[in-house]
Amino acid sequence: MRRSLICIVLAASLAAESADAEPPPKIPVQLFFGNPAVSNPRLSDDGKIFAFIMSQGDVQLVATRGISGGQTVPVAKFDDPRMRLNWLEWANANRILISGQFRDRSAFGVRARATRLFGVDRDGEDFGLLGRKWPVFGQRAVPVASQDRVIHWTPTDPKTVLIEFRSPLEAHPEVMRMDVDTGALKPVQQATHGIREWHADRDGRIRAGEASERDGYQLWVRRESEGPLIKIIDHPQNDATGPTFAGFHADPGLVYVLSPEAGRNALFEYDIVEQKLGKRVFAHPGVDIDGMKRDAGLDRRVVGVRYTVDRPEIHFFDTLAEREHRALRVALQREFPTAVFHEQVSASVDGSQQILEVSSEVQPPVFYLYDRGKRRLARLLDQRPAIDPRQMAPTRRIEFKARDGRPLSGYLTLPRGIEARDLPAIALVHGGPWSRDLIQWDPEVQLLANRGFAVLQINFRGSSGLGIEHLEAGYREWGQKIQDDITDGMRWSIEQGFVDADRIGIMGSSFGGYASLVGLVKTPELFRAGVAYAPVTDIERMISDDEWYEWGADWHRKMVGGERGDEARLRGNSPLRRAAEIRAPVLLGHGVDDQRIHVRQSRQMAEALRDAGRQVEYLEFPDEVHGFLLEANRVRWYGRVVAFFEEHLSPRGSSTTGR
Repeated sequence: MRRSLICIVLAASLAAESADAEPPPKIPVQLFFGNPAVSNPRLSDDGKIFAFIMSQGDVQLVATRGISGGQTVPVAKFDDPRMRLNWLEWANANRILISGQFRDRSAFGVRARATRLFGVDRDGEDFGLLGRKWPVFGQRAVPVASQDRVIHWTPTDPKTVLIEFRSPLEAHPEVMRMDVDTGALKPVQQATHGIREWHADRDGRIRAGEASERDGYQLWVRRESEGPLIKIIDHPQNDATGPTFAGFHADPGLVYVLSPEAGRNALFEYDIVEQKLGKRVFAHPGVDIDGMKRDAGLDRRVVGVRYTVDRPEIHFFDTLAEREHRALRVALQREFPTAVFHEQVSASVDGSQQILEVSSEVQPPVFYLYDRGKRRLARLLDQRPAIDPRQMAPTRRIEFKARDGRPLSGYLTLPRGIEARDLPAIALVHGGPWSRDLIQWDPEVQLLANRGFAVLQINFRGSSGLGIEHLEAGYREWGQKIQDDITDGMRWSIEQGFVDADRIGIMGSSFGGYASLVGLVKTPELFRAGVAYAPVTDIERMISDDEWYEWGADWHRKMVGGERGDEARLRGNSPLRRAAEIRAPVLLGHGVDDQRIHVRQSRQMAEALRDAGRQVEYLEFPDEVHGFLLEANRVRWYGRVVAFFEEHLSPRGSSTTGR
């Protein structure tokens, strides 16, 4: 009785929210999925100027501007759309480093991506590629496939940074000190112990490395800055009971680790000498810890812990940091019609000037300058200024039970200005499957809601962040219990009256695309149209594509399966093998340069559907990866997605037209 009452109250509140105004006009796809007008704002070390990325279609520019305003000055331009910018950051008060990625022409048999670092002065002088000299150890010189992971910005030595270098000939990275002006390289740490990721402490000393050999995880640390590396943690890679590195402690005899407690990853101190867990720092009863919150400034002290129930949250240890965060939240909330979350994304070296990113599910990111000394906020940049948050649809948490009794949660977004009854709906399935959904700015959700669709997102078993048992419950359940969870969530929505049972679609990318196709195979009475981008369609082929699928055999055995005798189960849960059972229309898309899931997975699925006489449309995107790099392709895909669902699910209630 109590559960029924909760559902009735939820339905009433959601219906009131969705019908509180006239439906907004159809917002052009370009406004959701075009490259953002601005992104990546970063403060110089002295806090007097900031740099950011500007987009003009697929042409990207790096520009600077003073924190007090003034002229925007372009300092670097990337004309080739195949070179995409990952990030930018100040190496010192004058020099900006820019990470770019492109197709690795030295790769053989794979669609690998390579990264490079570029440098430019704040006035636009001396722009060019860094790291042109190949790293040399002894007599060996090799080309660099990846060189954009900066592991320390060395503020006490502003002419250099510490960078990982990963050669195509080596599986494990080395650490180099790079001159940010010339790109000259000096070896600091050779590859050793199978370490795949290095960590420098606050003072720039290489004091930890994480290794993963076969299915084993090891943490190696130095007790002293110049001492030998010592293995202090060693456990199976896929064993969720073992601790993993989370960060350095102010006490050099300790490190922070994430380790399970009561089925949730909690933050602990770990004693390097005794090689055992120490004091528990923080644990949340319902979700895993995401990581630590550090203060801006040189000391980088830990002031809190990050976690996500529905939205990002912070538990503070430091009273002053918590008071400052709350004051900022109150001040920012006056600027927006709905609740927002803020997070520092950049700061001057001393922490006195900070850039905050502010967003919510209805508010695309907005960037503010925070002067810590004067306690003053100033709006700097809007990532998507043409989006009106008052026209976006709010998202709410839902809870229900799967058919086997497992408690599940997810999110329901109802179109604004339309009665929340008998709506066309889309099950939007996240990837992984170990990713998770949360309440945040999501252009896929908002585009679909703007077109009149209810959007359902389920954190099915196998999703991360909700405890170890929930994650492991999804192991070897591709197309089985995971799929049942998605189905049960949609049936719950029908029972509550939100959704029209005859107008339901399913959509996702990567694993989400796989689940969309399986939904069309296994529940044709429920899903009447399906969209899949970069999907797995043949699990056996995915496992055998070692040069494409990057996780490795041990991961596959634990999470997916594939041992001898498992062939029938994998084939029965592969949509390629059951294409003839699909009755609904299908839209497929894939990037030719996908570095995770081979494009043949979609090509063969499209061919099998055509051979079976099914309705299928297949869009292929040259130069695209496991996602989208280019604006034109992204806009084309999502324009076709909404047109496809509008054609087959007939939404009602949105006004005017717009692509």
